Amino acid sequence: MKPSLLLTLDYELYGDGSGNVFNHIVDPTNVIMDVAERYGARITVFFEVVEYWRLKQEWERGNHMGYQYNPVQAMENQVLDLIARGHDVQLHIHPQWVDAKWVDTKWSVDLNNWRLGTFQSPTMTLKQLIANGKYTLEKIIKPSFPDYECVAMRAGGFNVQPSQEIVTIMRELSIKFDSSIVPGAKEDGALSVYDYSGIPIDVGFWYVADRLERASQTNTDIVELLHVSFPIIRFLKFLSLSRIRSILQNRKSAKSSFSAKTSNEGKMCSFLKKLFFFFKTEYQTWDFCLFPNWMHSYFIRKVLKQSKRNYFVVIGHPKSLVSIKSMECLMKKTCAKFEYPTISNLSNSFFGEKYRR
Repeated sequence: MKPSLLLTLDYELYGDGSGNVFNHIVDPTNVIMDVAERYGARITVFFEVVEYWRLKQEWERGNHMGYQYNPVQAMENQVLDLIARGHDVQLHIHPQWVDAKWVDTKWSVDLNNWRLGTFQSPTMTLKQLIANGKYTLEKIIKPSFPDYECVAMRAGGFNVQPSQEIVTIMRELSIKFDSSIVPGAKEDGALSVYDYSGIPIDVGFWYVADRLERASQTNTDIVELLHVSFPIIRFLKFLSLSRIRSILQNRKSAKSSFSAKTSNEGKMCSFLKKLFFFFKTEYQTWDFCLFPNWMHSYFIRKVLKQSKRNYFVVIGHPKSLVSIKSMECLMKKTCAKFEYPTISNLSNSFFGEKYRR
């Protein structure tokens, strides 16, 4: 049996609230899906539900937010089209959108509520947030596809710690899969805070007892699907025309993200902070929208050496897509070596059967 490459797509605007639904979500998603289908691949789309709520709320108030056409209807139509084409749609949550407000001509998100694991809001509880997200997806999809279920979730920015309450809520809501953890990665910035540095990079999944970031000793009713990640010196990531063009495409968001990541680098001067940041090693996810050909080749060589592992989670973002050549490269290099199931495909047979990790 071939190993499985789980192609996942985070369907979202930029974390600071900027971006355009058509330019940064709908149109590039169509391009990505067309390429995937040429190679017989299906993608699991993690739909950012909270920004959808806010967009819908503003549109129904009569605020068109600069859009000529209804962005909410476009997202709903695309979700239904994706399901009809055999792809999967699951739950993605960036909690900074919960209390976001439209101010003048742009969104103002709540940067103090960046992390799902520490979510607090006067307007809803963590359980209500996740439950309402699941309900929203099923409300959009079930009328046309009655067998659909929201069975998986992903925390925005991989911020799933602390995860005990999240696990309890997942069980109550029958959410079977999470895919938020990047083995080896660690962040302690102004926005993202998590520590997965003790997690081995050669494990594809594990069953969950009380915490998502810790393997259960027995099979349970929740599975963590771990991202592919390998250590790489940061500046090597920028040896890619696609990544440079993606940064230039939204300078404001890139600058905010960089500032947040370097905020805790001590009292070094600004220049040394930046230099230190770019020459540090970090654990990099496998990104099919941004990687140049050489990085795809590097990651493929690495994963094929993980002979005991059978599941590999790959991630992309439509907002990052500036050229489809990167994804074309990935598909050409993997189509003979891997299968491409969706997470819903796994949910039909995963539990109760013994899979290689």
